[in-house]
Amino acid sequence: MKRILAILVAILTLAAFASCGKAVDTSATTAAPDLSDETEVRTFPEEETTLEEETEEGATEPVEETTLEEETTAEAATTMAETTTEAPTTVAEIKTPTGTADIVAFYNTAANNTKAQKDFTVTRKNKLDCNITEGVLTIVNSVLSDLREDTEVKEVFKNGKGTIDTGNTPAKFLPPRPGEFSYMSKLQASGVKSASCVKNADGTFTVNIALKEETFKAKSEKPKNHHSCMGVLDIDWNGLPFSVHDDTTGRNYNGTIKAVITPDGQLLKELHQYQDVEVKGQVQVIVWANITVQGYYRQDFIFS
Repeated sequence: MKRILAILVAILTLAAFASCGKAVDTSATTAAPDLSDETEVRTFPEEETTLEEETEEGATEPVEETTLEEETTAEAATTMAETTTEAPTTVAEIKTPTGTADIVAFYNTAANNTKAQKDFTVTRKNKLDCNITEGVLTIVNSVLSDLREDTEVKEVFKNGKGTIDTGNTPAKFLPPRPGEFSYMSKLQASGVKSASCVKNADGTFTVNIALKEETFKAKSEKPKNHHSCMGVLDIDWNGLPFSVHDDTTGRNYNGTIKAVITPDGQLLKELHQYQDVEVKGQVQVIVWANITVQGYYRQDFIFS
């Protein structure tokens, strides 16, 4: 009986192994399509390699890209050249300012830009003359002789410093005077009697401005409008060889500005300033005496 059972167990065991063998075969057969898919996947690297090889062999693609870049660069250069060519046309289209406020602003811009330059050449002419019209005193006449001026000075500025007179700077050399100011003009329309501007045949602009008359106390006040844009006298009252009464008065009148401005409206080519001055008061040498002094002050500038 035991043998029969052993034989049956052996038969069943063989049957089980046989069954497992068939399952393995079946799974192998089922996996065959997957192997086929993997084979297809393996062909992609070969195709990519072929593309890379074709790219390496075909040198035409990089050449075509370079050509496109060159064309783009050429178009950009052409556009820049056209823009540069049109620039003078833009300058020529600057409108001539009209109205006192616009003309004054136009002049202020050109004057202040000129003074802000670091490298430029300018010739300045100063002319001052004055005479006693009342209360002739010898000592006063002597002082007036010292005040008179008729000079011409040329200066070449490099990096904001004079090369002929190293002590010169644009702030010292150009109006307004007295003092050292970075600006040349802060004139306001309220201080102007009349203003005009015309465009010349060469494209430059000529501006003419007439200032309103201003009165002042010579020892304590300064003519606001004239001091904002013109060269004016700076009298050291304490340095005079005689005393000047505190209530001495004066006036600036007939003040004019004539400027030639570049076609772009940014710089001055010429500047001419003129003003009449009158001072009335009392001076004391031995006794107090009335005195009236009249004169004029003119400055001319040629820029290059």
